[in-house]
Amino acid sequence: MTVKRWPLWVAMLATTLFAGCGTAAKPAPAPAPQNPSPRAFVPAVRTRPWPKMKVIAFYDQSQEAVPPNPLALMAAHPGLVNYLAPFWYEVKANGQILSKPQGDIAALARAQHIALMPLINNAGGTDAFLHTAALRTTAVDNIVALIRRNHYAGVNIDFQLLKPGDRSDLIAFMAALHRAMPPGTLLTTSVMPPASNNGSMRAYDYKALAANTGAVVLMAYDHHGDGTPPGPVSPYQWVASSIRKVLADGVPASKLYLGIANYGYEWTDGSTAAKTIPLKAMHQHLYGSYQWDPTYQEAYDRWTTRGVSHVIWFVNDRAAVARIRLAERYHLGGVAFWRVGYEDAKWWTAVAQALLSSRHPGAPIRPKA
Repeated sequence: MTVKRWPLWVAMLATTLFAGCGTAAKPAPAPAPQNPSPRAFVPAVRTRPWPKMKVIAFYDQSQEAVPPNPLALMAAHPGLVNYLAPFWYEVKANGQILSKPQGDIAALARAQHIALMPLINNAGGTDAFLHTAALRTTAVDNIVALIRRNHYAGVNIDFQLLKPGDRSDLIAFMAALHRAMPPGTLLTTSVMPPASNNGSMRAYDYKALAANTGAVVLMAYDHHGDGTPPGPVSPYQWVASSIRKVLADGVPASKLYLGIANYGYEWTDGSTAAKTIPLKAMHQHLYGSYQWDPTYQEAYDRWTTRGVSHVIWFVNDRAAVARIRLAERYHLGGVAFWRVGYEDAKWWTAVAQALLSSRHPGAPIRPKA
C-alpha cells in the first residue's frame, strides 16, 4: 500500500490544531506523517534573538513515526536547541560500541547548525568495562574513534543502573575519556539527583565528574515512576533541593544543566507498576482533563474505568516553564529536555517563550582545548 507523504507545513498545522489541553472532546486521529526527507530541512532564517539559556535536547528517534513529528516541531523553533543528543550508541561489557538506528535527526542538526553530541548508554546497565584499566582503555578508544569518524561535536555519557562500588572506576573512566577527547569536542555526563529513589546515585561523585567534563546534566525526574507508588514525577521542591545539594558538592553552576521531563506515568490504584505516557498524548486529549498541583508544580488526574481507579502525574508545559525559571534562579549553565519526541507544539511554544525571555545568559559547554 502506498502511504501519502505529507508536506512539512501540514504536519506543523496538524500539531497546532491538536495542541490544546482541557476538557474538549477527543479529536479524530490525524494521519501519521512520514519522516521528512533530509532535504526538507533548510537553514532557517533567524527572526528572533537566540535564547539566552543554553539547551541540550535528548532525542528519542523512535518517536519520529509518532505524530506530531518532532522533527517538524523542532524545525519550527530555529536557534532554540544548542546541543542535540540522540540515543545512538551503547558500550558493551567488553568495551565495544553497539550502534542503534539513527533516524533523520542528523539532517536537521546540519541544517540548523546544532552541535551533535550523541548519548552513550551502558548496554543493559553493565558496569563490566569500568572495572579494569584495559577495558576502560578499550571503551575510551572506541568512543574517541566514533567521534573522529563521524565528526561529532562530542558525546554525552549516560551510564545508569550503576552500583555504589562503581564510584571510583567511573571517575577513572571519565578522567581517561576527558584526556583522550579530540581538541574542540564536548564531553558531558548525566547523573542521578541526590536522594533519588534510584540507588545508583551513590555511584556519582558530582565534583569529580564535573572536573572531567564540560557539563553535568542533573536528571531531575522519575522521583516517582515505574516501581514506586503514584506521585509527582519531578516534584518542585525536590528538584530545587537536588540543585542545591549538587552545587554544594562542588559542581560549578555554569557546568550544571537541569534535566526537565516532558512525560508522565499512569498507575492503577494500589500498584507500583507505571506506564510511561508521552506529553503529546496528554494534549491530544487521549487522557481527558487534568488538574494542577501548586505545591509540586506538576499536573495530575484521577479517574475510574470499569471499576478500576487510575492516577496520572506528568510534567506538562507549565511545569517545564517553572523548572526553566528554577534553573535561571540558580544561574545554571542551561537546561536539558528529556526526551524530545514526546512533546507537542504547545510545549514548544511555552518553553521557547520562557527561554527567550530569560534574563540569565546560561553557559555554553566548554570544549576541550
